[in-house]
Amino acid sequence: MDRTRRASISVCSPGLSFPERQIALRQIVDELQELCDGAPDPRPILLRLLHTIRASIISIAGADNDCWEDIIRELFQLRATMVRLRTEADIICH
Repeated sequence: MDRTRRASISVCSPGLSFPERQIALRQIVDELQELCDGAPDPRPILLRLLHTIRASIISIAGADNDCWEDIIRELFQLRATMVRLRTEADIICH
């Protein structure tokens, strides 16, 4: 099982405390920010989305388990898409 899959399982765990959810969310957003910063053509809408998520960390971390799991899955899906696009861009450039 790869690292991303393990991370998604543990982050989606309903047993995470509020502070653990905040930490997990910050780590995910930081990773997404790094992907945005490393992109050849930054997308302002993604930067705005990440800013909005950062501003809403307390609300998101306090969501009920179903909402929390849905949000985290969507963020992991966004991450996977960004990694795929970055990989495709790297292949095209070389």
